[in-house]
Amino acid sequence: MTGETASLLLLLQVRWQLFVNSLRKRNRRIEVLVQSVGILFAALFVLGTGIGIFAGSLTALQARQTWVIGLLLWAVFLVWQFAPILFEGYSPGINFREIARYPVSFRTYFVLHCVYGLADPAAITGLLWIFAIWIAVLIVHPVWALPAAGVLMVFAVFNVFCNRLLIGLLERFQSTRKGRERMAVILLLMMIMPQLIQMISFNWNRMSAMAIPGRLILFRLAALNHVSPPGAVFTAISGAGVEQLGATLLLLAYVGAAALLLTRHSRAVYLGEMHSDGPRARGELKVELGWKIPGLDEITSAVIEKEFRYLRQNARLLVQLIYPLIIFAVLFSSRGATRKVFTFGGQGSTGLLGMMTGFLLLGVANMSYNTFGLDREGFGRWLLSPVKLQKILLAKNIAQGSLFVTMYVVVAGLTLTMSHVPLLHFAGITVSFVTVLIIQMGAGNLFSAWWPKKVDLSQMASRTVSNAAGYASLLIIGPVGALIGVITLAAYFLGWSWLPLVAGLLLLAVVIKLYFFILDRAAGYIHDHIEEIEQTLSK
Repeated sequence: MTGETASLLLLLQVRWQLFVNSLRKRNRRIEVLVQSVGILFAALFVLGTGIGIFAGSLTALQARQTWVIGLLLWAVFLVWQFAPILFEGYSPGINFREIARYPVSFRTYFVLHCVYGLADPAAITGLLWIFAIWIAVLIVHPVWALPAAGVLMVFAVFNVFCNRLLIGLLERFQSTRKGRERMAVILLLMMIMPQLIQMISFNWNRMSAMAIPGRLILFRLAALNHVSPPGAVFTAISGAGVEQLGATLLLLAYVGAAALLLTRHSRAVYLGEMHSDGPRARGELKVELGWKIPGLDEITSAVIEKEFRYLRQNARLLVQLIYPLIIFAVLFSSRGATRKVFTFGGQGSTGLLGMMTGFLLLGVANMSYNTFGLDREGFGRWLLSPVKLQKILLAKNIAQGSLFVTMYVVVAGLTLTMSHVPLLHFAGITVSFVTVLIIQMGAGNLFSAWWPKKVDLSQMASRTVSNAAGYASLLIIGPVGALIGVITLAAYFLGWSWLPLVAGLLLLAVVIKLYFFILDRAAGYIHDHIEEIEQTLSK
């Protein structure tokens, strides 16, 4: 056994022992249980998509619609590369800048870096989809099976190299504040793109070539598909002769280029490359007066101001918060079938308002389920503060809740201005929104105490909430959503239009009492485990 292998095995043993020791804590055992349930459902979802890919590939090949395989290869490529970005934090969380500190050679470091990329959920999904496509090829065209296996394996290697390179470059961007701001813009564009494509597709047949200046460009880009990596894979599988050989060589060239770029980037990280915003000109320190919000004392105002300052630094979270507004703008401005889907029973835009309200509430967990995450090392300052923890949590909830209330006011205001929503329905939706918002805030206080997590803005794999809190949110959203659905259906079939409002008011009264009870429980738990929480947020 070489020295490097022994060092790595020792590191794995230490990590495993730390994991076993952490299970002595009750909240850690609950976290592992919740994560296991979440992983099980995720595995079932991935397996279901794999079966769908297999069925689609098999049907397309039997119908001689081989172009469908090309689309599925594009789906594999795009999901493998961009899913870890859009759903960052669900990827493996090891920072390979730390691995480079250990006495390992660059070759070992590079291999570990690539192999670890296969543990990414997107990579596992991509491999399963590739295997499903190959099984379909084996059944319908056995002659293609052997060359297809080799080509698809090379395609998988290319995706691993490309994914690790892309993740590394994005982490490099996020190491500076300017880079994080640029990343927020990129993520925003990526989130908007599907909606823009949908809007174009709905109106494609109605528009002439003159109406869409970029239509000719789109056709030219489609013609270049055969030189893209997925296009080269498709041609290498289904082509023949010189065309097949050329596509195979092109794919190998893509793999070689990706390997060279990844090697160059990995070597820079291995040698200790660091990035920062650079030196700043220092001037006289100017002290500004803190906020004084009418109706609130100075302490509460100060905590609210701090929350907004932290939020301003987290461009990633800002993008997640405004995404529902983008969806609303697209749906609200749509015409035809898309708009009719969200108008139930001729009730104007009531359905659209209800759907957007639920969409807004889904985003509450990103902020309130790890309310101390952005405090990080600053959490220790609460130890020196004579302020009660209940007051701190309440102030944080006010700051976070005000953002969602503001977004709801924007959505509801535009809906009422441009469309007809019965006043009774609007009141019921508003009361339901406030009720569920308070439920989410109360649950967030408890989950923030049980499963705190340090948010590192410079890491792609850093989530805004812990895995356990994220999965536990389903235990809140599921029953609450089911209850709202039952009340809505009962009101619809019984003809009691007043039922959602009355039920919402009754639930609101109960929820307010429950919120303050949970607030005291969360504050008590934090007080009893304050040093443990500080260590978690500071490490």
